[in-house]
Amino acid sequence: MIIYAPDPFDLLDKSESRQKIVMQLPSGGLVTAEVCDNNSLRVVSLNSTDPMDYMQSNYQPGSIISLGTRLKLTD
Repeated sequence: MIIYAPDPFDLLDKSESRQKIVMQLPSGGLVTAEVCDNNSLRVVSLNSTDPMDYMQSNYQPGSIISLGTRLKLTD
């Protein structure tokens, strides 16, 4: 008996790909994130040899990193 099933990758819309950014952590690890909205990134993956990087909740895949602006006002 042969069963034909659709490949899930064929069902995904390939035209809607978001820009990915790779950031280096102070420990030497790499965080891959994709741009969500203005001033926010969503973590896609974490590659590090430091086990403490995996314990931090802001580096876990799916978490949102907000990029704030720092303004310095002078009188």
